[in-house]
Amino acid sequence: MDISTNRTKLRDRLSGYWRMEVGNAVLIPLAVLFAARMGESSLGLLTWLSFLPMCALLLLGGLYWRGKLRSLEGDVGPLGTSLAIADKSQLALGFASVLALLAALCAWIWPSLSVSLGDRIAATICSLLAVLEYVNYYHRQLQHFDHAADFRRLMAGRGFRKAQMAGDLARFRSRS
Repeated sequence: MDISTNRTKLRDRLSGYWRMEVGNAVLIPLAVLFAARMGESSLGLLTWLSFLPMCALLLLGGLYWRGKLRSLEGDVGPLGTSLAIADKSQLALGFASVLALLAALCAWIWPSLSVSLGDRIAATICSLLAVLEYVNYYHRQLQHFDHAADFRRLMAGRGFRKAQMAGDLARFRSRS
């Protein structure tokens, strides 16, 4: 396989990544709202608060992957912008994700913290997604099903590799 074919495949993959992340920032809350409506379940502050870190991380991921795509095309500005945002927001996003998950778990112990069973389920799922997205971007790549080389690496027992954004952030921070 030649370099231009590899570059085209990478460009296609990155193009899909950023769109998927931004799309999920919209589609997941809509799916939760739809499921709650179909199940005639109310959603309260617990769910709405779990949407915040989840959506923020998905949008950050979209911004990052679009920056990687633009960098591949020769424009490094968007990647630098996304890394600056990721750098400044890491602590807040980590804290918000863990806090949302703790609140959701507390609502299972004290159901009065939520407005319904659906609220507890939605908040738990969305806050867990936020924590997983946080780990996936800032620490270890958790997603291994969309790229054959990553999946083979995982199946070979070599574990989860360092997150792409974590590596880029380390380089960004060392230059700052």
